[in-house]
Amino acid sequence: MTSPLHPHSVVTPPAHTTTPSGGPAWTPERIRALGTVTTVPVAASIFGLSRSVAYDLIRTEKFPVPVLRFGSRYRIPVQAILAALHMPAEPPRRKDSDDLIDGADPRVDRRHEIPGSPRLHPGAER
Repeated sequence: MTSPLHPHSVVTPPAHTTTPSGGPAWTPERIRALGTVTTVPVAASIFGLSRSVAYDLIRTEKFPVPVLRFGSRYRIPVQAILAALHMPAEPPRRKDSDDLIDGADPRVDRRHEIPGSPRLHPGAER
């Protein structure tokens, strides 16, 4: 992409941290943080739809995920949104053994087993 003021210079577009409408981008973490269910306007934003289009799709039963109706209120399951977007339902887990020394109990202070750590004498305060 070139700048209109300088046709021969290259302009790097900003990182995709916002949506085309200027709002923050929906990441799997942000979607999971919504909880169990969310509202139609929020779900519409995630799918890149306007609020009115989302309600039209719900009315015609063509919304991309199942919709729960409670009286006159609609709620959208967050897990269904994640599945429709092919995003993992759970955040990636890291191996607990990476933090531990040979699988040691993480609740026990074992500084003496860590090379180069200060030695504490029995009864010494921390």
